[in-house]
Amino acid sequence: MVKRLLAVIGPLLGVALTLASVFLLLQMTRQSELLEDPLQRNLAILGTLVAGVFLLMGSVYVITRISVLLFSRKEGEQAPGGGSDSQG
Repeated sequence: MVKRLLAVIGPLLGVALTLASVFLLLQMTRQSELLEDPLQRNLAILGTLVAGVFLLMGSVYVITRISVLLFSRKEGEQAPGGGSDSQG
């Protein structure tokens, strides 16, 4: 029961994290476009790009980590059907 609940909450958390990152990047882009000085504007755009990489890669990492924790098998568990996963 708890695993099923976490299987629903995990992707929802990932979607919320990604949407929050996108809205934050949109706000950063709007603020950087309002700058008058070209050097400051270019640095702000570069900072937005770097922040976007970190935010979106971080949200993908968190989603992947939650999925792995939820759906990985413990060391003593067998695959469904009683078979072994090893090829040999």
